[in-house]
Amino acid sequence: SLYPLCRLARVISPSHASWATPALVACLRAGVPVVFHDSAGAPVGWCFGPRKRETTLGSLLREAMTHPQAARIVGDWQLASARREMIKARQELQARLVSLEPGGMRSHLCNLHRQRFGLPMGPWLRALQRANAALVAQRLHELVSDPALIGHAREGLHLGQLLCDLMQWRLHCLLHAAPVLDVTLGQPDRFAAALIERQGSALHRTCGELAGSLEHHLREQLT
Repeated sequence: SLYPLCRLARVISPSHASWATPALVACLRAGVPVVFHDSAGAPVGWCFGPRKRETTLGSLLREAMTHPQAARIVGDWQLASARREMIKARQELQARLVSLEPGGMRSHLCNLHRQRFGLPMGPWLRALQRANAALVAQRLHELVSDPALIGHAREGLHLGQLLCDLMQWRLHCLLHAAPVLDVTLGQPDRFAAALIERQGSALHRTCGELAGSLEHHLREQLT
């Protein structure tokens, strides 16, 4: 069916979907980012439109990518940010005596979800991650705009995926706070789309705060 581009903020598409080239080009010209995901929900492609005006974060990222210690600089920020986000999630969900090792933290939170909803929450979490990946793509396009910096600007570094990984802890909190019937009686993708839409402002703010933190870190390390 037809849908007005002016009402689209972002598009989430399975990788097996058949796109007409004019439709994809129209999204890119309108500044609507498109994220393609595989059957497991992992992003496999991020499509953005033309480059926009350079931003402070963009210029710092470009400088960082030529720095010989780029991996360490970004890695230090990622580890510190992940720890802060996990601490926030632990406090909000009152998950006591939990290690801040990502795998252990994730397992513990999944157990909390299962106790609350009576179901394994993997499909719902993956649906939330897919929906959030599109939101992150939109926000990064606004903040950086240059696809070369958002994607694999350097081996092993994908800014979009990095922010998605950091925001996963926020998604755990949102899922756990959702009404039980909204979760158990709904389809994962529809539930995720509705929840991300309702929490869009807060998630945009979280994504922006993480990007701002990275900008501050890069400025300290590079100047």
